[in-house]
Amino acid sequence: MRNGLTGCISDGTLRKHEHILKTKDFRAAYRKGGAARRSGFVLYYLPNAFTHNRLGFSISSSVVRLSSIRNRIRRVFREVYRKRKAAMKAAFDLVVVVRKNPGKKISYEWVENTFLAMAREAGLLA
Repeated sequence: MRNGLTGCISDGTLRKHEHILKTKDFRAAYRKGGAARRSGFVLYYLPNAFTHNRLGFSISSSVVRLSSIRNRIRRVFREVYRKRKAAMKAAFDLVVVVRKNPGKKISYEWVENTFLAMAREAGLLA
């Protein structure tokens, strides 16, 4: 148990090397990777050459107009991933794509359920 949370053992950070930043890495995940879909979100996953997972986001401003909502989506997904990364298989590139505006229902619990359902469907949970 760490910080009062059970089952969420994590080093507490999401380091820079755990982010996908390059366009070619996003394209590779889209073209060669698998996909899991839930509630207007798509999780693309592709094995990588590293010993750790990398996480990236694609949230179009035409889908989610307000930047504050786009940033909240990213923040909450990052937090869910950060807390659950110890329970996930390693060496994957993960890209979360928003296909439909989720509106105001961006609660931590809702995002956690959505992310874990997509990860389970993709076979990413260890």
